[in-house]
Amino acid sequence: MELTPLRAFLAVARHGQLVRAAEQLHLTQSALSKQIKGLEDELGVLLFARTPTGMVLSGEGRRLLPLATKTVEATLEISTLAAQMRGTVSGGLRLGTIIDPESIRLGPLLAALLEFYPHVDVALQHGISGSVLQMLRDGGVDACFFLGALKDPDIAVRQLWLEHYVVVGPVAWEARLRQADWSDLAAMPWLSMPVGGSQYGLVAQMFAERGLSHRTSVQADQEATMLELVQSGVALCLMRERIAAPVLQRGQVALWPGVRLPCPLSLLYRRADENTATLQALLAMLQVVWPVDEGDPDS
Repeated sequence: MELTPLRAFLAVARHGQLVRAAEQLHLTQSALSKQIKGLEDELGVLLFARTPTGMVLSGEGRRLLPLATKTVEATLEISTLAAQMRGTVSGGLRLGTIIDPESIRLGPLLAALLEFYPHVDVALQHGISGSVLQMLRDGGVDACFFLGALKDPDIAVRQLWLEHYVVVGPVAWEARLRQADWSDLAAMPWLSMPVGGSQYGLVAQMFAERGLSHRTSVQADQEATMLELVQSGVALCLMRERIAAPVLQRGQVALWPGVRLPCPLSLLYRRADENTATLQALLAMLQVVWPVDEGDPDS
C-alpha cells in the first residue's frame, strides 16, 4: 500500500476537516478527497462519516488509526536510517563472480548497491565456483557467487536460485543419444570444466553414483566455449538448462533425456565478516534483487 493515502488519512483524522488537512499536505481538497476515497475503496471500509461540520472517524477508522500511525512512523524511520547509512557506509567491497552477469543479476545488484550506498567501491574478481570460493577462504574477496552445495561452518550460504543441468551433445549424435544408456554415455567423449567448476563435480558425481567413469576430451572454463564445441560436434557436456533451452529449441544441439540435475546458485561470505558495513549493504541489496521467496523456479 502506498504511504501517501495513509498520510492523508492521518491528516484528516487529526484535523477533522478536509480544508485544514489539505493545507498541511499542500494538496487541493479535491485531490485529498480522492486519496481518502481511494484508500477506502482499497480497504473496503468507510474510514470517515461525512458531516456538515467536518469528517468524523467511523468505527473502522478508529480501529485502523493506530496501525496506520505506526506504519507511517516506521516507514519514515526506515527512510531516515537508510539516508544515514547512505552517507556513512563506505569502503571497498570485493566480489567474486561466476558464469555470466545476467544469470547472477550482477547489473541490477550493483546498480541498486551504488544507488543506495554511493561511497562503496566495488572490485570484481571473475572465476569459476571453486576458484572464487578459494579466494573467499584466502581473504581475496569479501563475498562470492557459487554454484553447488557447500557445507562449511565458517562460510555462510545465501541460496538465490535453483539451477538445473542437462546433458547435451552434437545434433549428429541425436539418434545415439536417444538410445544410449549410462554405460553408452560414459563411453562417449566429454567436455569438462576445470576441477572446482560446478559441472566438473556434477559430472563426476553422476557417473560415480552408477559405478562408472567417463572420458574427458577437452577442458574449457566458459559455458559459451563449451556450447560452441558441442555445436561443432566435438563432445557431450553438462549444461545449465536455461543456456541449453534456446539452442535445443533451434535444433542446434541434441538432448539426452535421462537426467536433470539440480544445482543451487548462492552467495557466500565468511561468517566472521557478517557484521561489516559494506557486506551488510550488499546483503540488503541482495534481498531486493533476489527476493527471499523467489526460491526454486520449479516450486
